[in-house]
Amino acid sequence: MVKTLYMLIGPKGIGKTYIGTLVEKKTDILFLRVENIWLTLNSKEDGWQKVEQTIDKAFESCNKLMIENLWAGQGFHRFYVSLKVKYNIKLVRVFSDLDICLDRGMSRENKNHIPVSDTKVAEYNKIAAQVKLDWAIEINNNGPASDAEILEAINSLQQNKLNQCKRPRR
Repeated sequence: MVKTLYMLIGPKGIGKTYIGTLVEKKTDILFLRVENIWLTLNSKEDGWQKVEQTIDKAFESCNKLMIENLWAGQGFHRFYVSLKVKYNIKLVRVFSDLDICLDRGMSRENKNHIPVSDTKVAEYNKIAAQVKLDWAIEINNNGPASDAEILEAINSLQQNKLNQCKRPRR
């Protein structure tokens, strides 16, 4: 069975975590919060390697997985190339005005997010907004997009029979 990895790509505060959580609740796609992995790293660990290992472990019990990322960090390209060899990757661009992203990022609860100054968020978001890839779909989250619009976009990507996913043990 082909393993499909859906990658939500977009600036901080765009709504990737919300979208991933919604998709997990309403579909058979497991959502893995990458930021949670980074928050648990010790100083000697390679974050990208740990994320990839967690993805590999999740795919032992699931055929469809979704993660979120900026596509702006050092090492991401190597991480992506390694995953692309193993999995069918669907790139999902989530976009919005950068001012909206910054406002959302400043108003959210930060205990589950990597602490970053507003200046750095604005810098990272400019980089993330300029990423140009071969997008499988794009979600305009200015409004923000409704749950139905998000689910319709994600469901349009699914071509295989639904597969049950179990949350991996950590």
